[in-house]
Amino acid sequence: MRKIFSLCALLVVCGCQQKQDVAVPTTKELMANPQLLSEWQAKCNTSDYSHLPADQKDNLCFTTREAARSLAVTKVGNEEADFFDQNTRRKK
Repeated sequence: MRKIFSLCALLVVCGCQQKQDVAVPTTKELMANPQLLSEWQAKCNTSDYSHLPADQKDNLCFTTREAARSLAVTKVGNEEADFFDQNTRRKK
């Protein structure tokens, strides 16, 4: 009887330990905070979440990839706008 009770107690303890939810930052938060973005890129690419299956990794890292792409597109757009602006001004 003691062994059964011990086994039941162990099952209850193991069953109650749920995986904690991860607070994933939004794309806007990541774009506004470069340090947070680089931290999440490291988590997704090489540390905490890099070993997860594709569907779980996509759930956790989608906003990180989206923010990185948006920042890259914005940077390229600004560079092209600067190039266009420099080449279209009249030189005196």
